[in-house]
Amino acid sequence: MAFRSVSKPQLARKTILPLADATVNFYDQHYKRDDAGKILMSPAQSLETYQEDAVNPTPDIAGLMNILPRLLALPEGASDARQRETWKKVLSDLPAIPKGTTLKGKIPRRGGGDANGDAVILPAQKYGQTKNSENPELYTVLPYRLYGVGKPDLKLAVDTFKARLFPQDTCWGQDGAQAANLGLTREAKRAATREFTQYGNQHFKWFWTKGHDWTPDVDNGGSGMTTLQEMIMQCDGKRIQLIPAWPSDWTADFKLNAPFRTTVEAHVENGKITNLKVTPAEREKDIVVVVQ
Repeated sequence: MAFRSVSKPQLARKTILPLADATVNFYDQHYKRDDAGKILMSPAQSLETYQEDAVNPTPDIAGLMNILPRLLALPEGASDARQRETWKKVLSDLPAIPKGTTLKGKIPRRGGGDANGDAVILPAQKYGQTKNSENPELYTVLPYRLYGVGKPDLKLAVDTFKARLFPQDTCWGQDGAQAANLGLTREAKRAATREFTQYGNQHFKWFWTKGHDWTPDVDNGGSGMTTLQEMIMQCDGKRIQLIPAWPSDWTADFKLNAPFRTTVEAHVENGKITNLKVTPAEREKDIVVVVQ
């Protein structure tokens, strides 16, 4: 079987951009606007946890808030005037990220938190009974990176993480990577350790025991690798943050890929970076070593 390689510009122009544009058009044309002119995503669902009865689900809003500015920042010629106008319009018409307060210290199951509860991000503007066990509100942290280390309103996101309804740091649970993005080193360390050592009683213990799926449950290894990398390096635009959630008692040599055809190599020990090598060298100015 022969495979034909596709250049990155060609892949972007013929596959990624048409898909992105069609997705944005769906949100623009499928849903009505509310009285304030904002897109009203209803009926909708917020992941699998709040099904069919969600209004303005947080993952959808966060995803569009993450992607649309990046589409608009593409070089001239990558898109046409119609596309850019639609992208600007949808970005302007997006509802705000849903927020509320905790109910007895947790995300309220049906909305309506305590008057004196902590401010948190909600899974949707309106939602009903839980039918699965994800934490949609934390998609604002990962994968969509609206909140995190070095960004505004970190406390809001940290309080949301602490109030989540469904803690899970094994299988496909996202606690580890999200904790790392929030700079919660202890929680990230615990999750990474559990993910890599979630053994059962099978003959080959490194065939991780099943969480929700089957044995070997490679979700554990995949989640563990994601958590580990987010603990040691996080990229946001051109900024490269090193050891944002790395335990001071862990030592490592690492070489990782970053955006813009960049590699980062270093040694970390006692919470300090040494032997730093960034390729290409001019990208070293974008390195930020996070002091915990």
